Amino acid sequence: MRRLIVACAISCVTSPGIVLAQTPADIKGNWVAKSEGCGDLKLEINSQSTSGILTGRMECVRTGQAVPFGQKLIAGKQMAAKFDGTYLNIEGPQSLTSVKFEASKLVGFAYSGLGLGTTPVVFVKQ
Repeated sequence: MRRLIVACAISCVTSPGIVLAQTPADIKGNWVAKSEGCGDLKLEINSQSTSGILTGRMECVRTGQAVPFGQKLIAGKQMAAKFDGTYLNIEGPQSLTSVKFEASKLVGFAYSGLGLGTTPVVFVKQ
């Protein structure tokens, strides 16, 4: 009986707006940024879990290099990606992309150990 009362008290006090604010924005889709090293840097987000794990791929058009990303590194080839509602981080063995979700843009930087260095990026949804 006590559990029922506590559960009711918690649910009665929690505002629906608070619950909705905890859900990350949906950022699935195709994004593109202009960069000096890649020309178009394409970011394709295919799925987004409720915990923020993303799957998809990132492609450097100039070099033709495309790398998948998901929950964790697989044989050192796949990058790990997570979105917490504000920041999107994609990490690989020699790379890092960290961007902040700002309205309709993803703003931050991309780093590649493959000679491209650190590049400021602004991804816009296509």
